[in-house]
Amino acid sequence: MKILMIGNHLGVQSGVQRYVQNLLLRMDLSRYAVDLFVGACPPGQASSAPALEAAGVRIFAVPDNKRDRARALRRHLREHKDYDIIHYHTASKIGALACVAMRAQCPRAKLIVHSHIVYPPVTLAWRAAHLIYQHTADYFLGCGVAAGRFVFGDRIDQKPNFAVACNAVDQNRFHPDAAARARIRAQYGIGEEEKLAGFVGRLNHQKNPLFLIEIFAALAAKNPAWKLLLVGDGEMEGEIRAAVTAHGLQNRVLFAGVQTDVPAYMNAFDLFLLPSNFEGSPVTLVEAQGCGTPCLASTNVPNDGAVTELVHFLPLDAPFDTWADKAAAIASAGPHADHWPQLAAAGYELATAARRMERLYDELAGAR
Repeated sequence: MKILMIGNHLGVQSGVQRYVQNLLLRMDLSRYAVDLFVGACPPGQASSAPALEAAGVRIFAVPDNKRDRARALRRHLREHKDYDIIHYHTASKIGALACVAMRAQCPRAKLIVHSHIVYPPVTLAWRAAHLIYQHTADYFLGCGVAAGRFVFGDRIDQKPNFAVACNAVDQNRFHPDAAARARIRAQYGIGEEEKLAGFVGRLNHQKNPLFLIEIFAALAAKNPAWKLLLVGDGEMEGEIRAAVTAHGLQNRVLFAGVQTDVPAYMNAFDLFLLPSNFEGSPVTLVEAQGCGTPCLASTNVPNDGAVTELVHFLPLDAPFDTWADKAAAIASAGPHADHWPQLAAAGYELATAARRMERLYDELAGAR
């Protein structure tokens, strides 16, 4: 079976690309010939390409901007019309128009559209996109019900050709690990008596990092034992460093940059903070739970991925002191407990999720 997977870019900081990479590396690629059409890896980020190519995925990397990618995709579809399945990871209104081109140029392929975002409000343009998606795609997936409804329409989850494809993670990587916790904390000079809050992701508007700094400032004012470790980079890093300096927290906020050993960092944290302005169903929230790390997220983060009692929510209009008090109350003390029985039962184990996706591909291709 020949499959075209369409993602956003090859950088491992992208939650969508981590999902794509995780899925492909757990699929039985002896049964599926997979082409990945994707934007090039952004500068400064680690690329998922080496691992995927080693597994046998053929990668078509194009310039990571909307206009060039759209042109390149049309050209690719003109030259490659023999796909059985096109699996399109989308989070945009423009993506609906891309589906029209896919349907016209590859009429024999079954088209799966896969939503990864919730970004209100739902405008008239989005309503139009809903209609186009529903008239062009064969099957609809969402990282959660809220993500499916936002990109494909309010009642999409009532259709038989919709399913939730949860952002599953690899239990072999994301699990409690006392040795990794000790190693990372020693690397950054975090003492046994100190508390470590952490964040993993892009330092951009979506993730709301300036709000995170205000939470930490309130937390640090209440208890000098707290430090904050930021894993990732992004366009707001300069503003964040300025906010850290303004609060006099230069010795208590640590910038780790982009890291590939995310499980070790999740284990090092006593608390994972995610005060996002908008999300789909963030992979990092599941990764944190896999490592047994307590999580405090904004209510703008859909609760689909809150599988365990580790996850707590507060609204962004709550006072920073309220966030700080909640953070202190739920933070762990020492190595983390295992919550994988709950995660696996809810379908968040990667191998199980990969088998479900393979069954979907087989069913759709068999129905051609």
